Amino acid sequence: MKRCLITGAAAGIGRALVDVFSGKGYEIVGVDVDPRGVEQTKRALSDRGVVSTFVVADLASSDGVSRCVECLVEMPPVDVVIHNAGISAVGRLPAVPLEDQLRVIDLNLTAPMALTASLLRDERVASGGSIVFVSSLSHYVGYPGASAYASTKDGIASYARSLRAELHSADIHVLTVFPGPTRTDHARRYSPDNSRESSRMDPERLAEMICDSVLRRRATLLPGLASRLAAFAGSWFPRTMERAMVSTILNRLDAPR
Repeated sequence: MKRCLITGAAAGIGRALVDVFSGKGYEIVGVDVDPRGVEQTKRALSDRGVVSTFVVADLASSDGVSRCVECLVEMPPVDVVIHNAGISAVGRLPAVPLEDQLRVIDLNLTAPMALTASLLRDERVASGGSIVFVSSLSHYVGYPGASAYASTKDGIASYARSLRAELHSADIHVLTVFPGPTRTDHARRYSPDNSRESSRMDPERLAEMICDSVLRRRATLLPGLASRLAAFAGSWFPRTMERAMVSTILNRLDAPR
């Protein structure tokens, strides 16, 4: 049986990935900070007869990363690693506490790099396996009002691109995903406007596309036509897209929520 490691596995995109990969016959190794969410996810998988192991750890802390690594090195190698866990800190930059910004960097960027290095060093990624990094559409269009978040998603995309070239000879596949707005509690929590929530991508659909891209060993995934069009506009008409993002996101941060 193949094994899939997913961070942020108890909610949102991570939980959708758990359902999709377990449905494809993968044993699940999940990591999440929420003990209650972990128990609910484990129970749901057990009811379906899915083998799973979960680690409760806060990957935004060095102690949490160390705890996670200690658990993972005691387990058999995994075939798929999905770095999905992430948070944001929204607001006009001077108003966002520095500690909040640093926590975003620790979870979204430092933790995936540290876990990846440890898994590769200890040979815990199976030959022929895949490592998936969940970046963001903000890599192409920017994210005024969430600068720390955008910087981590740019950083993880660059890291994945370089790692892909490095691991090619080791027969380890690297996929970078650039999701746009997705219908999750995370998006609802950080968005200044949820009035068009129904237009956001369903997380189960995104998870299916990620799984398909892993099986096809694709290098990148821009899920959905809207995301591809936005990425095109951000690449070719950056100033126009920046003004649009300021209007639709940054200026709305000041409005009552």
